[in-house]
Amino acid sequence: MNQEERKQKIDSILEGVKRHGRMSGNGIPIELWIDAQDGKPGEPAFEEWLKCCTEAVDDYEAMTGKKDRDSVFAEYVRKYGRRERVLNKK
Repeated sequence: MNQEERKQKIDSILEGVKRHGRMSGNGIPIELWIDAQDGKPGEPAFEEWLKCCTEAVDDYEAMTGKKDRDSVFAEYVRKYGRRERVLNKK
């Protein structure tokens, strides 16, 4: 994928997010969107992206009462599985 194709892909993803309002509460850093394009399971940045995707589909369900089946986040969760954040226990 050349630089222009990558930019177009990122722009289309971001436009979909804006249109559907599917950003998680803290937002997703742009670097993770880029890492999603070339990353592989097991790589730290890609795993963080998958955690953000899991949060986004969970947020959508909590807000609407419906499962997110169409967003880019749902596609990644379907393809690579859910990734949960580990909460620090005190």
